[in-house]
Amino acid sequence: MRRPDLFRSPILILMFVGFMMATGCGPAKVPLSDSQQARMLAEKLLDQWKMGVKMDELAKQTPPVYVSEDLWKKEAKLTEFKFLDDGEMLGPNVRFKISLKCTGKDGKVTQRSFNYLVTTTPALTFFREEG
Repeated sequence: MRRPDLFRSPILILMFVGFMMATGCGPAKVPLSDSQQARMLAEKLLDQWKMGVKMDELAKQTPPVYVSEDLWKKEAKLTEFKFLDDGEMLGPNVRFKISLKCTGKDGKVTQRSFNYLVTTTPALTFFREEG
């Protein structure tokens, strides 16, 4: 039986390590992300998506930014986004509810809202919260 790809993703590994350390299961507590920096990072990344930057290119930047967003990965075109709240702390992350308007490869336009977790320390991360 093939092992799930769950632990092959650097983002999921960072999330797991951050969670374990934030809950006291590690040698030190992870510093909390800065909410203003998290908002600026999320806006910058969403603007890059709108401009057509490929998600994989972000991990090659200095400093690297680790992103996990299925619509972006599937090359949906982001045409609009709107923050629906000011964000809230969730462990070391900042959680934002963001509305996205995208056009798929088939030309179909969809508008949906998702929660995103953004981390500014110890690494820059932006990922859609599942579930």
